[in-house]
Amino acid sequence: MRDRIEIHPGVFRRQDHYQAVYTGTAERLVSAGLVLPEQLPGQPGNGRGMCTYNPDGSKVGKGSPLGRGPGRKYIVAKKCADGSVFEVRLNLSPERRDSFEAQQVRSSACWPFPVVGGMQFLCAPAPEART
Repeated sequence: MRDRIEIHPGVFRRQDHYQAVYTGTAERLVSAGLVLPEQLPGQPGNGRGMCTYNPDGSKVGKGSPLGRGPGRKYIVAKKCADGSVFEVRLNLSPERRDSFEAQQVRSSACWPFPVVGGMQFLCAPAPEART
């Protein structure tokens, strides 16, 4: 999935190789249920720019192997002109990647434009012509 899709107000998702990448402000990501406030970078016990969590929610310590197994979550803080934006990178299972790709194929089959203003609309049959 190369396009960004808004999955929650102010939270966008895209696919980057084997990861789903969610971006938004801290408040938006927390309200979407992607992270807990204490998991964000800059919180006590976390790095200033990045923290990593295992699928069970435990924090990955420094020097731990860089596993690419499904469910591992990388949370990255980024500064931009509007303030702090966070990026949550979630490793996907092969099945989930296939699901995202199938969703993209379905979306691209919609006419005329399946993604408008960051929101994805469902395909609906064209209205019947009136005589």
